[in-house]
Amino acid sequence: MTTGGAKIPPLSRENWAATARQALLYALPLAFVALLAAQWLDADYLALRESARRQSQRAAEALGYAAANEVTELALYAEINVARATAEGLDPPQALWRVISGYDMELLVLIREGDRTLFPPEDPLAAPKMWEEKLRTLIDAANLLHDGDFVNGWFPNASGAYYFECRRIGAGDARKETCLALNSRFVFPTMIAALNARSRAYPGWAFRLRDPFDRVIWKKGEAPEGFESFVQTGALHGWAVDAGGAPAPSHSAFGRLALAAPLALVWLLLVWQARRAEKARLAEDAARAALAARLSHDLRTPLANLKLYAELIARKAGGVPEVNRYCGVLSEEIDRLDALAGETIHGDRGAAPPPRTSVGDPCALARRVVARYEKLMAASGCYCEVHCGAQPRLRFDAGAFERILVNLIDNARKYAPGRIDVAIDWRDGLLALAVRDYGAAASQGAEVKPSHGLGLSIVQELARANGGGFALSGTDPGLCARATIEAKPDEGKG
Repeated sequence: MTTGGAKIPPLSRENWAATARQALLYALPLAFVALLAAQWLDADYLALRESARRQSQRAAEALGYAAANEVTELALYAEINVARATAEGLDPPQALWRVISGYDMELLVLIREGDRTLFPPEDPLAAPKMWEEKLRTLIDAANLLHDGDFVNGWFPNASGAYYFECRRIGAGDARKETCLALNSRFVFPTMIAALNARSRAYPGWAFRLRDPFDRVIWKKGEAPEGFESFVQTGALHGWAVDAGGAPAPSHSAFGRLALAAPLALVWLLLVWQARRAEKARLAEDAARAALAARLSHDLRTPLANLKLYAELIARKAGGVPEVNRYCGVLSEEIDRLDALAGETIHGDRGAAPPPRTSVGDPCALARRVVARYEKLMAASGCYCEVHCGAQPRLRFDAGAFERILVNLIDNARKYAPGRIDVAIDWRDGLLALAVRDYGAAASQGAEVKPSHGLGLSIVQELARANGGGFALSGTDPGLCARATIEAKPDEGKG
C-alpha cells in the first residue's frame, strides 16, 4: 500500500505492543462497567428473591392466622364452658365432669387455688387413670406461671398432641390458676378445614403445616422449587408453615452473556479503531518522510547556490572589508538555515534535536552571533551588549546554545526594542544564558513585554533536551529570560 508515492511499512513488534497496550486500556473501563453491571444483575436477582420470599411469607402468615384463629376459638369456647361449670360449684364437680364428657374426654382441666388443687379431685376414684400423665405435664406448665401470667403451647402424648392454656390471677394464698388442654384429635379437623378453605385463595401454590415436633400435620400440593419455611406465633408458636409457589427469579448465565457480548463487541471495535489509527499514523509518517525527502532535495540546491554566489561576491569585491563581512554573515546564515532545515525536516515531530557537544568558547560564540545580527538589531532600534563570566573552553552543544541565543534576542528585538543585555555565566556544570530587555523605547509609548510564543517554546525544549531549564522573570523595567544547558570544562590539551 502506498500513499502519495510512499510505501507504508508493516506493523512492527513495537506497533503491535502499542496496540496491545491500547487494547488493555480499553479493556479496563469496559471490565469496570461489566463488574458494575454484574453486581446490578446480582442485586436485581436478590431483590426478586426477596420479593418472592415476601409473597411466600404473606401466604404462610395468612394460613397460619387461619389455623391459629380456629385453635384460639376452640380454646376460648372450652374456657367459657369450664367457667360456667365451675360457677355452679365444685363440690361435687359434677357440672365440670359433664363438660369434659361432652368433649369425649379430649379436654383436660386443672384448677388450683393457693396450694390446693380444686380440680381434678385428689380422690383417685374421681379422676380417671388415663389423666395422670397428661395432668403431670399440665401441672408442670402451671408451675411456670407468675402473677398475672399467661402461657400456652403444645405438648406431645401417645394419644396425640395437646394444646394448652394456663392463666394465673391473684397472688399468694389468694391466687387462682386455671389450665385447660385440648387433644389434637378434637382440634385438627376444624383447623384443617380452615386451612383447606384459606388455601383456595392461592391456586398453584403448595403448603405444609408442621407441628413443633416436626411432624407434617397438613399438606397441599408439591413445590417443584422447594419450600420456604416460616415459624408461626400465637396459638401456633413453634409450628411452621412451608410455602412454595412464588415466581422464582432466574439466575442463569444468559444475563451475563447478554451483557458481555455487546461489551466485547465494543472492545473489538475500539481495538480495530486503534489499529486503524496506527496504520493511518504510519501512512502519514511515510507521506511526511517522502515530502521531507523532496523538500530536502529542493531546499539544499538553492541554498548551495546562494552560498556559492556569496563566495563569488566576496571574490569580486576585491578585498573590501565591509563586503567580505556581509558575505561572511550571509554564508553563516545559509549554513545555519541548512542545518535548521535538516533538523526540521528529518527530525522527530515536536521534539528537540539530540545534543551534539563540542569544545568552544561560549562568550566568543555569543559575540559572533550578536555581531551577525548587528544590522538587523540597529534597524529595529536595538543595541545589544554581551557580558561574559564563563571560562573560555567548555564542552557544550554549540548549536543549541546559538539557537537559544538567537531566539531570545530576536524575541526581545520584536517585543521590547531598545537596550538588550546578554549575560553568560558557568557554574556547577551549567552554562547560563540570560537576556534582559528594558521594555519598549520611550518614543514608542507604553512598555511592551516579550511574547510567550513559539520562540520561547523552542528555547524551553532545547534547554530541557540539554539537561537545563528555562525561566522568565520580571525586572524593573522589562523582563529577563534565563536558559541553562549542561556544559563541562574541557580537560584536553591546548
